[in-house]
Amino acid sequence: MNKAKAKLADGGALLAVNPLGVALPVVDAIGKHGADVLFIDCERTAVSVEGAYLMARAAKAAGVTSVLRSHSRETAELVRYIDCGVEGIILPMVETPEECAALVATARYATRGKEAELLLIAQIETVAAVERLEAILDTPGIDLFLVGPNDLAHSMGFLGDTSRPELIASVDRVTSRIKERGLRFGLPVTAATAADWTARGAQFLFTTVDQLIGTGIAAVRKGTA
Repeated sequence: MNKAKAKLADGGALLAVNPLGVALPVVDAIGKHGADVLFIDCERTAVSVEGAYLMARAAKAAGVTSVLRSHSRETAELVRYIDCGVEGIILPMVETPEECAALVATARYATRGKEAELLLIAQIETVAAVERLEAILDTPGIDLFLVGPNDLAHSMGFLGDTSRPELIASVDRVTSRIKERGLRFGLPVTAATAADWTARGAQFLFTTVDQLIGTGIAAVRKGTA
């Protein structure tokens, strides 16, 4: 059973941690400390197919669900990742319902009709995606929509500045609409924002090892000041 999908179905929130590379001891650590999902990032880090294979198996041993963000929409690449044993796929930069449908079809092909066992996530992070949001949300088979404020800020011309009021308003509109439709969403969070977004209905809370280490070091430094 896909533990992450089961928790989502029960209304729970998933904590996903991106180790920012192939780091097997980190997988053990996040499992030990209660993370739900290992976020294997093949889009923004140097994780190869071989690395994805190792990380997927480490996740299984640590009792966490492995979800991989692909660098490509190509069917062959997605099948290779699924064949590595990951339990979910995140498709970045989704801008059309056809791209969502293609992800579902690829998962069906790779699993021989057992695509429901995978956690399929479409990432909403461009102006074009926001403009086509209703059509994208209509696509069957997508389990969750992951909102990307940083890339959306770039798409809006703000060079990744997520503090801009226009960006904040857009994220609020998108997440509210997803919730209104009775669908699931997630987004990056920090220790300071996680509780607020959970209260607002987010079910996939995404962070990185870099953020977690930074928060921990800052707390220790404060204690020694």
